[in-house]
Amino acid sequence: MHGYIGTYTTGRSQGIYRFTFDPDTGALSEPILFAAVRNPKCVARKGSILASAIELEGRAGVALWDARHPCTPPFSMCCPEKQTPCHLRFSGSSLLAANYHEGLFTVYRTDSHNLSCATQIACGEKAGCHQSLGRRGFILVPCLEQDQVRIFDRKFSPRGVILFPAGSGPRHGIFHPKDRTLWMVTERSHELYHFNYADTRYQLLQQVSILPKDHPEYAASTTAAIRLSPDGRFLYTSTRGADIMSVFALDADGAHLIQQVPCGGKHPRDFILSDDGRYVLVLCRDSDDLFSFPRDAETGKLGEIVSHIHVPEGSSICL
Repeated sequence: MHGYIGTYTTGRSQGIYRFTFDPDTGALSEPILFAAVRNPKCVARKGSILASAIELEGRAGVALWDARHPCTPPFSMCCPEKQTPCHLRFSGSSLLAANYHEGLFTVYRTDSHNLSCATQIACGEKAGCHQSLGRRGFILVPCLEQDQVRIFDRKFSPRGVILFPAGSGPRHGIFHPKDRTLWMVTERSHELYHFNYADTRYQLLQQVSILPKDHPEYAASTTAAIRLSPDGRFLYTSTRGADIMSVFALDADGAHLIQQVPCGGKHPRDFILSDDGRYVLVLCRDSDDLFSFPRDAETGKLGEIVSHIHVPEGSSICL
């Protein structure tokens, strides 16, 4: 199984990297350079199509690549942005991009595998758009700098907001596949928020600390990614600075912190679970590492690292 890593190209990295992951043993192969491109800091995959951020002279946007063939040019590009987006997600025939630096949410069409810009929504110059996620006909865009999540309908018309405490910084969220709940992680206050919802109405059910305020690394840390186990029983987050992975058990009463372990390196910007949930792959940008952790399906807890490779400036990963 192949994996793909988006990076920052500020000196150590040359672009997108590809590696092999063994789902039986968790072993990682040494990465190869898949494509030499400037600042492909986010990647997403749909079948044989790999999407990445791309930066050209004075322009930025997204590119589409054939994931089966390294070292070949992208077969389509569209660059209506000034700076590269930080998050990409396929949704039907669309590719949705969140741009932190410009405060933009951009909808790209991928008809016949050709990219075009369908819609651009300005959420504010300093909105800090960091992700898009969709459920039941609505799209949510966390705006980290505005301490709110903007809600849009399928025609990309605004339909309300979810407000967060000042300075909390909502960054990434995930919908639970088996009920009408949303889990959202905040970058600056290091908290996990749990909501139930009906259409555009969101009710806060629980607010859980990931990193307490008296933690010695609290002020220097930023919480990053969030994932659910395939069975929906466990939730995982990464926190940079403290450089930890946190594991929560989920039940009818909400989330319960059951484990925190060192991530293996520095700055765990992104991580993913394998399709069967047996392994967690943690990407550490500042230490140029990718680690493979085994995961116990019954307890949800992470075991000792089973594989490790060097990947420069990694910021996004997909299988």
